[in-house]
This record gives sequence, C-alpha cells and structure tokens, in this order.
Amino acid sequence: MITVLHETRTPEYWDSLYDAGYEIGPSTADERQWLRALVGVEPGMRVLDVGCGKGELSARTADWGMRVTGVDFSLSAIAAARDAHSGRGGLLDFHLYDVTATRSFVPAPEPVDLVVCRLSFEFVDSPRFMVHLGRWLKPGGVLHITSAIADRMPYGVAHRGIAIARLAELRDAWKHVTVYRLHDNLVGIALRG
Repeated sequence: MITVLHETRTPEYWDSLYDAGYEIGPSTADERQWLRALVGVEPGMRVLDVGCGKGELSARTADWGMRVTGVDFSLSAIAAARDAHSGRGGLLDFHLYDVTATRSFVPAPEPVDLVVCRLSFEFVDSPRFMVHLGRWLKPGGVLHITSAIADRMPYGVAHRGIAIARLAELRDAWKHVTVYRLHDNLVGIALRG
C-alpha cells in the first residue's frame, strides 16, 4: 500500500511559505476572549501550542502569565517565532518538532493544562497525535482547536479545516465539548475530559 502525503503536511512546504513571507492572520480579540473564558486562564498554567507558526498566540498566552511551549515542524517558523518573541521572562520557548512523528517528545517536565491548535489541527490530527495528547494533558486539561470547517471550504482547499464527521467523532470522545462560531467559517472547539 502506498501512503500519499499531501504536500501541506511536509516541513519543506511550510518552510518555503514562511521563507516567502507567509503570515497567518493574528488571533482576534474575540478568539482570545473565548479561549480565556473556556479554559479559565490563570497565571502559571502550562500551555503547549501545537503548530505555533511564528508564535503570535504563544506570545499572547505568555503575556497572560502562562508558561508556553510552542512547537512547529517548520524550522523557518520556529526561527521567526524565536526572533519575534524573545524576552518573555522564561515564560515562552519554541522548539522544532513534528508532533505526528514516531519519536518520543515530552514538551514539558510535567503535563500541561492546555494544548492549543490554532489553524493547525487538520495538519496534526492523527492517531499518534492523540496518543501524545493523552500523555501531555493533565487530567481535566483542555484541548482547544481553532479551525475552519473543511466541508464548507472552497473546492481545492478542503484540507484546510476540520471535517464535520471528525468534529462529531471528537464530540463523542470527550466528556465536555464546547463549539462556538468565531466568524465566517471559523469555529472554536474546547474539549475537556
């Protein structure tokens, strides 16, 4: 059996985009407010930002007093994040890492309170990621996803979002699920338990 890997799931693809000046739209005030309210943000909480890109949301959560580790498999993104967001008093660090890889990785010495996947879940969602997630999240911790709904995306970009069927699977697998609309086709999903 041949496994086909969509080019958007390779580090080289993302490196080329970031090297050419690619920017992911910054999180909005509404997004951040929903995140804070649903997670119950408190200073000192530990956060893992998966697919952190250039680190905009990682830096915002560090500004709230949270201890944040941003990971991405694009070396160009991690380099840009480190350059843009140094000097957060030890609350923020960035690492090159592919969360779907087979090698073991522990993002922090202890489990985290929050795993954030802003516009990245569709690229990391895999059985291996879910196994890692079970190890990384504290009991009662939150997986927070911000994503488009793939079924509502234009033809040719359906890989940019979470499928409605996958969202239903997540609803069945987690005890507490909150799904809310942010704007246009963008939704926030908070999963706990």
